[in-house]
Amino acid sequence: MALLSAHKNDIGRNKSRQNEDYIWVDDQIGLYIVADGMGGHEAGDVASELAATTAGQVVIDQLAGMDHNPPDEVIKSILLEAAEAANQAVYQAAHRAKQKRKMGTTIVMTLITPTTAYISHAGDSRAYRLRDGAITQLTEDDTWNTFVRQSSGSEVSNPNLESILTKAIGQDAVLDPSFSQVEVVPGDVILLCSDGLWNMVDNDQILAEVMKSANQVEQAAQALVEAANAAGGKDNISVVVIKILPS
Repeated sequence: MALLSAHKNDIGRNKSRQNEDYIWVDDQIGLYIVADGMGGHEAGDVASELAATTAGQVVIDQLAGMDHNPPDEVIKSILLEAAEAANQAVYQAAHRAKQKRKMGTTIVMTLITPTTAYISHAGDSRAYRLRDGAITQLTEDDTWNTFVRQSSGSEVSNPNLESILTKAIGQDAVLDPSFSQVEVVPGDVILLCSDGLWNMVDNDQILAEVMKSANQVEQAAQALVEAANAAGGKDNISVVVIKILPS
């Protein structure tokens, strides 16, 4: 298996905002992370960078010296440990800085092996798989909107609850990160993004922009950012596009 990736981060059209997103890319081990910081002038940008770099380094350290194909349960344990380490790093940094508001960040990360994409996340940054002209959302947003829908069994969304997170890095001393895994085959595209993309661009348009770009992942990343900005660009926009190629 070979991976071809591209990433793009854009502040969006509201130039008065600061950029609070952070992207980590390691093509060598197949690790990709998007973090979307919260806290505005109280260091959301610091939170996202600290979370992504902490999580990324934990994964690298844990994989060092392991077999090339560790079992699913080992990878799951590594990714969950990485998310929890990121949570502790941000939580403790905010405590030391005596933040008036809780400094925090969303996170979504994937480790891609020849057959599987392993995903851990907290918050509403998302992972998708694009395959054979279809797009599948691989993560469930940690928002009150999702919680209410799941509790009631209704598919009706409440836009007022969409942006209120139920889980994020750095908000509490203990984190319960989500984990999932999905099969990948050559031709698949894995997409990670912050809500600055999916709040502006629906799934059908995301799919269309990536398909138009074929194997040109740089072009796909740029097209997605441009589409989000064309739709309003109300937030920072971060995308990572990963194409699964034949070995």
